[in-house]
Amino acid sequence: MKNYLNNRFRISERNSSITVELLAGLSTFMSLSYIVVVNPAILSEGGIDKSAVFFATVLVSGIFTIIMGWKANLPFALAPGLEMDAYVAFYIVGVLGFSWIQGLAIVFYSTLIFFILTALKLRHKIVDSIPDLMKHNLAAAVGIFIIMIGFKLSGIVSFHDATPIGLGDFTSKSAICLYIGISIIFIVEKILSFKGSILISIIVMALYCNFVGLSGGTEPIIYSKQMFSATGKFVEGLSVILNPNSWAPILILFLVDFYGSVAKIIGLTVNTEIFSKNGSEDEKIKGGLMVDGFAALFSPIFGTSSITTFVESSVGIKEGGRTGLTAITCGILLLFCFLLVPLIKFVPVVATSAALVWVGLWLMPKGMISMFSKDKTVWKSYQSIDKVILAVMSLAVIVSFSLQYAMILGYSGYIIKSILNKEKPNIYLLASFILLLVGSLAQLMQ
Repeated sequence: MKNYLNNRFRISERNSSITVELLAGLSTFMSLSYIVVVNPAILSEGGIDKSAVFFATVLVSGIFTIIMGWKANLPFALAPGLEMDAYVAFYIVGVLGFSWIQGLAIVFYSTLIFFILTALKLRHKIVDSIPDLMKHNLAAAVGIFIIMIGFKLSGIVSFHDATPIGLGDFTSKSAICLYIGISIIFIVEKILSFKGSILISIIVMALYCNFVGLSGGTEPIIYSKQMFSATGKFVEGLSVILNPNSWAPILILFLVDFYGSVAKIIGLTVNTEIFSKNGSEDEKIKGGLMVDGFAALFSPIFGTSSITTFVESSVGIKEGGRTGLTAITCGILLLFCFLLVPLIKFVPVVATSAALVWVGLWLMPKGMISMFSKDKTVWKSYQSIDKVILAVMSLAVIVSFSLQYAMILGYSGYIIKSILNKEKPNIYLLASFILLLVGSLAQLMQ
């Protein structure tokens, strides 16, 4: 069995081991397990039965995370994106007045466009169009985005809806959870040189949170026929496409999912052996993008917003996960959530804040990290305009809490760079910029 797993997933080839892969899968699961409780809580605000959302979240996330590991051999977990959950529940349903069934239909149309373009391999060409230094900048943007999530959970940055508005409480129980968690990771990883620092931190912080009353107190999931009440219901709302008010939300959901997952895949792997130059990089990217596209399409069919490559996959990657065995481990554990709801509730989302901040720092590209080390190789390759683009993209994430705006600024910067160098901008890069800009303008006009 050991030899089979090693050969099937090319574990040794990617400088990993079966033990590390299993531990990484467990760590990823621990960091994202909150989604099976939080996702139903958010979408139920839009009228979807909480048990139905729980069923869809666990089923689709678990199955497609396993498929990601088996077919694409990548350590990515898939789960609903919280930004899309909130947009569906609070804007499409809450503000625009669509029913939750029409909301699922809107999600379906956006994921259908997503899947068609993925099947036509346009996403792969978009990835190829991104300059190497832009990929490092995207890694920085994803890293800062993850750090901001950690700050949001700990309460040291205040948010209004999904927008940062200032500093929060640095002395709260949640903030202390962040401080202790980071200290544990630092001691275990840097001083003791022990694998599993992030997982240990999450477990200890879960104990702390429950001890000090930060467990969350979410309502229990009810096991009943209501679990299937949203499955296939989107069909009843497909006529929503005839309503012009649905067009902008469809475009916005498509763009956030389509380009957001590209940013995450690049950002999570740019400094690892996952996409090493061994002749199979193209196939790995294609496989990952296809699974991601299929998962998105199936999400509204079962009753949830779009499933996407989840940014918390970074936790398992940081723990050394490099192959699909990490994803399969996480996917199996996700399916076990049907039986382990009490255990999932025991790990409140705030218990993962330190893990997210630590991982966000680790995701910073070597070009930025080298500013504080002896390795200046990558940083020296940056030209002045690259450094400006890096700073602007990072600031955009901090101010807007959005990878979308960071990508717009990044793309525009490299288009300007091409013009200044008297080069013809890549057509896919230019098209991506225009689509992102149109989608953002549509969002701002609503």
